[in-house]
Amino acid sequence: MSITIEKVSYTNQKDSRVLEATLIKWFQNPKELNLTSPNMSYPFKYKKWVSTFYTHESIESFVIKSDDWIVGIGNLNIMSETNRAHAFHIFIDEEYRRQGLGVKIMSFLESVAKNKQLKIMTSWVMSKNKPAIQLYDKLGFTQKETSKKKSFFMEKSLI
Repeated sequence: MSITIEKVSYTNQKDSRVLEATLIKWFQNPKELNLTSPNMSYPFKYKKWVSTFYTHESIESFVIKSDDWIVGIGNLNIMSETNRAHAFHIFIDEEYRRQGLGVKIMSFLESVAKNKQLKIMTSWVMSKNKPAIQLYDKLGFTQKETSKKKSFFMEKSLI
């Protein structure tokens, strides 16, 4: 199994077509959509996803591939003014979970943030998403605050 991570863009027509097909497949299950993006309503609407989250120039998106097949995604909002990178919409295809791919994509996102000389990496995690919480704990993130006990704000120092 050959694992690669590549930068993609929602504004690139070819990337967008592939991302749309992939995300529509992944988010057929409302639980997966809710754990990944609780503010998005079911059924999943790709155009709304893009217009809500991916129109900012500060967003960098990456896919993780297994033998050229997209099996995961991770995104960073680069906030240079606060020296912070915010990871969001981290998702691994259900068939590829428990193979260390979550660690790979998060480690990659962390390296992107470090290369930009950012000092902090953050993410929101749903409190019912136990595997994600375990992943963030394993990677050295700490819980900073909660949002009505439905989600945790996770933070990690990069220095």
